[in-house]
Amino acid sequence: MAEETFYKIVQHIFSNWTGLKLAVEHSMGGPNSKQLAIECIGEVTQYCIDESNLDQESLEDFLEDTMDEKFDTIFEDGSPKEIATVLLQFVQLLKSGNVEQCEEEFRKLPVANTNWLQESRTSNHQQVNIDSNSSSEDEDAHQSSEVPMEDDGWTVVQTRKKR
Repeated sequence: MAEETFYKIVQHIFSNWTGLKLAVEHSMGGPNSKQLAIECIGEVTQYCIDESNLDQESLEDFLEDTMDEKFDTIFEDGSPKEIATVLLQFVQLLKSGNVEQCEEEFRKLPVANTNWLQESRTSNHQQVNIDSNSSSEDEDAHQSSEVPMEDDGWTVVQTRKKR
């Protein structure tokens, strides 16, 4: 089975998974929730490829366990079962060598909103600048307040001016 092809399929399916998107948006996995979601794509891909007796129930359990461990999230909407069913269909098609039918089924999937699940440092940087509520005075003060570390490893921290 082509691992790269299946990775793209998993990424496409995960990008449409509302529960996962909400878990990332609400930082359920901490400040690196987006990175955790991207790592989950690789883990699920590898699990599906490596598991010799893959069935819908074991894949569903793996998805639920992964989401619980990484995002401290339990999906009560039945979405892990739906995701497992769709992924299993693609795994079976690819393992049997039926690439044409796999491509046909892939085209039937809803259009993916992959922007939120792709690594792009520039968009994250721009988002931080847009969401920033600090004034330019605060930014100038913060940038100029960086004090080099003393020889003994300690850093002097100065108090902030009151407004």
